[in-house]
Amino acid sequence: MVQTARLSERILESFDDLTKSERLLAEHFLENPDSLALHTAEEISSLANVSKATTARFFKRLGFPSFKTAQRMARVRRNDSQHNKRVFSEPIQQRSGRGDLADHLASDVQNLIRTIEAIRGDELKDAVTYLARAEKVWVVGFGDNYPLAHFARAQLIKVKPDIRMIPLGGFPVPEEFASIRPSDAVLALAIGRRTATLRSILQSARLSGARTISVTDLTSSGNSELAEVTLRCRTSGLSYFDSLASPVSVMTYLCMAVADRLGQNAVDRLKYIDGIHSEWGDLG
Repeated sequence: MVQTARLSERILESFDDLTKSERLLAEHFLENPDSLALHTAEEISSLANVSKATTARFFKRLGFPSFKTAQRMARVRRNDSQHNKRVFSEPIQQRSGRGDLADHLASDVQNLIRTIEAIRGDELKDAVTYLARAEKVWVVGFGDNYPLAHFARAQLIKVKPDIRMIPLGGFPVPEEFASIRPSDAVLALAIGRRTATLRSILQSARLSGARTISVTDLTSSGNSELAEVTLRCRTSGLSYFDSLASPVSVMTYLCMAVADRLGQNAVDRLKYIDGIHSEWGDLG
């Protein structure tokens, strides 16, 4: 295991035993998986705000003979990964049969595994608590994140009564957002490009005292001044598009966990909704 395990796997296995400074390095590598292959020890120490001695000690604690050994392994893996991605990403080649679908499935499975490995249990628990306790939940998503936000709202509204959506067609965001209160929570979808408006919303939400949760990708460094909880998802795609399997899975889990936390109130609301559908003759 020591010889073959990836850096992220070793970090997750040893995380509880790391010192405070070493955890800064661990968080840096989990957020920036290519950093070891791309930067020197001095550069990594500066990026993580730790000493070079801490960086050297960190890799020995994880079972590597030295930083250089760990870096060589990371570069080999990165080169292999980039080669595979170039092969998979040829849009002109006609690659027929189940091979393409199998590659797609394997890629999504890896995205899911890596995402679950990297998400901290305490942050996931906090996110569920904030959403369950909130008087109102504001679900925010712009551009490509809008359908993800719409999906999250569609699930939460089934178990919790006051779920707001931003943006809301035809209404300016500031007027709609003026109703936010310290008892609320904001769930922001931030996969890929993050707009200035999203940042402004999160800043205003924090100033109001509301809880803030961000579901984003691995390119986001995270900002505790904007989001109290940041859940990072691996979204690597084989060709033109990012994979959304991990963000959708994480949001599905969040909604399910919120429903479990709400207990009988969620059950009663679901039954009431089903009753309305029956009264109206809706087919389900």
